Amino acid sequence: MTGRSRTLFLSLLFLLCLSCAAGCTSVRTSDTHNVTAAVLNYNTWAAQQQGFNRNVQGSIAEIGDHITTYNREIASDQPDFALLRADISKDRGLLDQWGSGIDSLTAATARFESTTKLTYGDASAVKTKATLGMITQYMKVYTTDMGNARQHLIEYVNNEETYIGTDDPDYWNDQYRQDAMQAKDQALAALADADVASGNITAQSKNLENLQ
Repeated sequence: MTGRSRTLFLSLLFLLCLSCAAGCTSVRTSDTHNVTAAVLNYNTWAAQQQGFNRNVQGSIAEIGDHITTYNREIASDQPDFALLRADISKDRGLLDQWGSGIDSLTAATARFESTTKLTYGDASAVKTKATLGMITQYMKVYTTDMGNARQHLIEYVNNEETYIGTDDPDYWNDQYRQDAMQAKDQALAALADADVASGNITAQSKNLENLQ
């Protein structure tokens, strides 16, 4: 693993840990029926996001191990292409699981969004609806950003696979390696955006709690 790729990978893990820590705060419930429904749906989303991030962290760690193996093998005189292609196949499976997690989180977001259509009849009704709307928007931004990060990592894997498309290093095109590094940079940026959205969700959830 080159110094640059190691730095990018560690940054990727760091940002992912931030996202996990920032966006899974639960909110207490009260006896106000519709606000309680919103809080329960929020807590369901937060718990699901926490599980999602645990799974993604595991995937990133395994992909990181494969990156180390990849860089070691392509620098050797006799790369183990069977090993490299097996790792690439595993990475695709991990990213497929990541996609399934995003689908589940999107469904949880839709359930939470349904609470914005409930009736809130007290004096804080306008503020409650506005808060629910903002949380919903940030949830959508978060899942979009995490989806973008996943897509960029798919591009990274695709380029790494194409780079070793032949078993003869003399025919390797370095452009694919450059494109892979660019895709990793873009994944890092998407995770940073997701972290911002996650922090905004947590901040708005505190507002929701105060409205009970």
